[in-house]
Amino acid sequence: MSHTYIKKILFTTILEIIWVTGAFFIAYSLRIMRDWIPFIQLPIPYISYEQFVPFVISGIIIWCIVFLRWWLYSLRENTPIVEEIRLILTYSFFWFFIYIGFIYLSTGFIFNHEIPRLIILYTYIIATIFTVSIRYTIYTVYSILYKKWKIKKQSILLISIWENPFNENEFYSYICKKPDEIDTIEQIIRDKKINSIIYTDNQENIWNIFNLAKIYWIPLMYPKISHQTPINTVRENWIWWIPMIELIPVSITAWGRIWKRIFDIVISTVSIIILLPVFIIVSIWIFISDSTGPVIYKNRRIWQNGKIFALYKFRYMYWKYCTKEEYGIIDNAMAYEEELKKEKNTREWPLYKISNDPRKMLWWRWIEKLSIDELPQLYNVLIGDMSLIGPRPHQPREIKLYDESDKQVLTIKPWITGMAQVYGRDKNTFKEEVALDTYYIEHYSAFLDIAILLRTILVVVMRIWK
Repeated sequence: MSHTYIKKILFTTILEIIWVTGAFFIAYSLRIMRDWIPFIQLPIPYISYEQFVPFVISGIIIWCIVFLRWWLYSLRENTPIVEEIRLILTYSFFWFFIYIGFIYLSTGFIFNHEIPRLIILYTYIIATIFTVSIRYTIYTVYSILYKKWKIKKQSILLISIWENPFNENEFYSYICKKPDEIDTIEQIIRDKKINSIIYTDNQENIWNIFNLAKIYWIPLMYPKISHQTPINTVRENWIWWIPMIELIPVSITAWGRIWKRIFDIVISTVSIIILLPVFIIVSIWIFISDSTGPVIYKNRRIWQNGKIFALYKFRYMYWKYCTKEEYGIIDNAMAYEEELKKEKNTREWPLYKISNDPRKMLWWRWIEKLSIDELPQLYNVLIGDMSLIGPRPHQPREIKLYDESDKQVLTIKPWITGMAQVYGRDKNTFKEEVALDTYYIEHYSAFLDIAILLRTILVVVMRIWK
């Protein structure tokens, strides 16, 4: 999902919240002047600004919940403006009745004063008009920017036995390939120079292409009229005015990424502050045990979509035995590690865990048992290299041994904890670990993140008692 799209929905959301707030106060001003109903003059009610503000706040919150619940702040870039307006009209109408019901049930409990009903009606009308106007204005502005090449067109890979059925327009450009050009198609996907894939042929080869699309985080769509819909996570989408079915490679939406990042920043910041005494004590202990190397060790790992970053850990090995790729130092440490893997590895390849590792310092068992060595990764989370919850961070030399189907675990940021960490941990085989991490990628939700975080705390506590 493009950064342009994320900025667009953030801008749209903020602008709409401002205008919905304005709609409430415009409705308030209109009502205290007159009722605006022809041939009828209802008495002008009294409600002070102090009494009115709680109704405004609750109305905005309910508006945001309704629009978020029905994905009106995460509409795809391709949705036609007419379809977008239809959805706004539908769910703003839902808001109207939900808000009335909420006020009715809350009077005397949350609200000590009644709000004139016409204010709610006027707010609904004005807010709906404002929202439709905002969406249409933003749509028009972006159309102009696309036409003038201020924003790069979306590049779409079209796989079809026919000529391109879609017209070139200000939003999209097409790369057309035949289904039998599979090598070329796979290379285009691997190069990641496209935003989406449209598949209009029969379904024989779609799973191979879909697996590649998942690995490289590229949405795959096919015409809605297809009679053979694969059983997977799907959603409706549009390319120009043609309805499509989109197979979702990663379940984290634009809003999901935003909330996940906010969650990561808040939790990592609070955790670093609370755990500062632990950082100091562990650092002193490591320095006393072996002062020849750094207290916090940098290890090269693979980031989202194959990028490399430096993962931070408390060093619990003697410095002379630590592999030093990230430091640009070449010594015998890597060769010694490979020798130990052959002799003492207790896990299924390509994973490894060396039993009775002679490279580790005193008390390393407690460091690992309580996952204290991973605490500096909170800094990785804070700066955006990692997330609190996700797939395991993988080493570059491990990735070389993976099948291409295993690489879906690289499509989102790696974690401090995750599904494989709390369900099985070291007991998982490599394929079981990949299956758990893939499940998380395809079924992400904020509730799943919270459940994993709580289970992580439980797992750590249980390990203390063992």
